[in-house]
Amino acid sequence: MARITRAARHLTHQCTPRPLPALVALCLVSSYLPSPVSSQSAADSCSNGLSLGSLVPFNTTGLACFQAWPSQDFILRFGKAALGSNLWSFVLSAPDNGGYISVGFSPTGRMVGSSAVAGWVTAAGAGSARQYYLGGTSSRSCPPDQGKLALARGAAAPTIVSKGSRLYLAFQLAGQPLTDVVYAVGPSGSLPGSNGLLPQHQDMASGTISLSGGSSGGGSPATGGGDGDGDDDGEEGGEGKGKKSKRAGEDSGDDDDEGKGERRTSPASASSSGASGGGAFLSAKRRHGVLAVVGWGVLVPAGVALARFFKRLDPFWFYAHVAAQGLGSVVGVLAVVAGFRLDDDEGPVAAHKAIGVVVVVGAALQAMALLARPAKETKARRYWNWYHHNVGRAAVALGVANIFYGLSLASERQEWSYVYGVFVGIFAVVFLVLEEWRRRH
Repeated sequence: MARITRAARHLTHQCTPRPLPALVALCLVSSYLPSPVSSQSAADSCSNGLSLGSLVPFNTTGLACFQAWPSQDFILRFGKAALGSNLWSFVLSAPDNGGYISVGFSPTGRMVGSSAVAGWVTAAGAGSARQYYLGGTSSRSCPPDQGKLALARGAAAPTIVSKGSRLYLAFQLAGQPLTDVVYAVGPSGSLPGSNGLLPQHQDMASGTISLSGGSSGGGSPATGGGDGDGDDDGEEGGEGKGKKSKRAGEDSGDDDDEGKGERRTSPASASSSGASGGGAFLSAKRRHGVLAVVGWGVLVPAGVALARFFKRLDPFWFYAHVAAQGLGSVVGVLAVVAGFRLDDDEGPVAAHKAIGVVVVVGAALQAMALLARPAKETKARRYWNWYHHNVGRAAVALGVANIFYGLSLASERQEWSYVYGVFVGIFAVVFLVLEEWRRRH
């Protein structure tokens, strides 16, 4: 009887499956199964039809499709709502990262001055799509419910839906769309508040689309990206982008132009090209900053130090002082001109510009004072020295302070402020040491 029991136990042990081989097999099988995210991404492609059903308030079949922004997986579909109609339908799709997505139409190819449609879906599933006028590079300079796009209203008003892991921003506009387009994606997990103002974009890109013969054309990918500074990188820090080249003979899509000798592009050859975004190192905004630092922040203070501590080396100190001050003022004026070309007049930026103008005026007064310098023997020379020294010191102080102010407005990485701060600190220490040496000797 004991043998039968031991045999039964031995048989049961042999027939019980071991967990480790089963787990290994399960892992191997599951590794070949597509994840929901990857399958959803594969489903939303130009090779597959768009199936949103009643989620979008207009017909989305027959729209041209192209990968608008590969690095962010933006897909743009667009086309005329009906043959002979002046109503155009657009659907922009992108991954849902918890931020907003937007597409804008620009008269210049830059983000500033564009009219855009932006949309987002909250964690509770509520979607919001609104038009924005991109008047500058900050949130308050891009007011909601403003812009130049003739968007459809009522039941066909702009809408955004979330399906799977992607957002679909759909809208219709009347009239001929502009062919320069800009794209932006908001920071993950950061949505507009009750005032509707958009947080500064996380990334942006620019490109063009082509319209031909009353139907929509496809396109090639737009490029862009970086730190999102902006437009004025040639653009928001954005905006950063250069001027796009358009294919020769690109057509406006006006059927009345047929037979007038224009070279037309077919839908298959339509292009969408982009320029690099805010990540370009010497964007327009950064060129302005570099010029300001070199001119007002380095050369002009160096000229002051040459005149202060090297008068024993006569006449070297005078010519070195004039050369440093003159070159610094020229570079500084170029920085101010570059700053005014950024097309942003919002409150803090306007104050930054005003301080820059005051510094330029101070530099001009110094140049005029040089031309009206009295002789050393005259009594007026004492008052001239007082004027020349104090106006110069005020201009230098304002210039350095405005550089730090501009760095804070530009939302640059803190390393930029740290580097210039270290330079100013070293310069101040050297200045104090030389001042003590001058006092003793």
